[in-house]
Amino acid sequence: MSETLLKLETRKNLGTLNAKRYRREGMVPGIYYFHGQEVTPFTVGKKDLLAFMGQESSLIDVVFDGKTKKKCIIREIQFDPIDNSPLHLDLMGIMLTEKIHVSVPIHLLGTPTGVKNQGGIMQQVLRELEIECLPTDIPEHVDLDVSSLDIGGSVHLSDLGVPNIKILGDMHRVIATVSAPRITEEKPVEEAEVGPAEPEVISKRPENEEEEE
Repeated sequence: MSETLLKLETRKNLGTLNAKRYRREGMVPGIYYFHGQEVTPFTVGKKDLLAFMGQESSLIDVVFDGKTKKKCIIREIQFDPIDNSPLHLDLMGIMLTEKIHVSVPIHLLGTPTGVKNQGGIMQQVLRELEIECLPTDIPEHVDLDVSSLDIGGSVHLSDLGVPNIKILGDMHRVIATVSAPRITEEKPVEEAEVGPAEPEVISKRPENEEEEE
């Protein structure tokens, strides 16, 4: 687990028009919420948020208006469907002594034997893991070695073992599998159908034409 500091500015101007204005000024609007407390609207610099997103952090320290420091996690980031820029950020406040439910990415390590030696195809079915743990135990990602998989082999949630966390969901759920390569059968070239030969046309001699001697 790593920690990142984000500087936030509380905002009083709400609504769609103000949100668009913030984005034109290089800011991303968002909300911070904590159970039992009022929601706090804020803005964060777009460049600061993009720099953080590249660090793959789990636990965040945020500072409101350069004064109040809180710990939180990201609940959701909304992106523009055209240029993929961040449009809105949801942060959830946490207590370090309370367990929470979060999603973390699954990273597959190694090249399966079935792919390397047998020409198989690996498919990652599950890319995120739902877990329950204390905020300080949130992993940045969960690594899973798939190098021993042969064709027809698969790994499941039950194959994961991460200390201090509880894995949620069906433990029989498939994470990744290696399947046999698809073989395309070549169809034989069909011979052109040969129809009945057309009869030879023999023209008749005109009746008034004398036979040659």
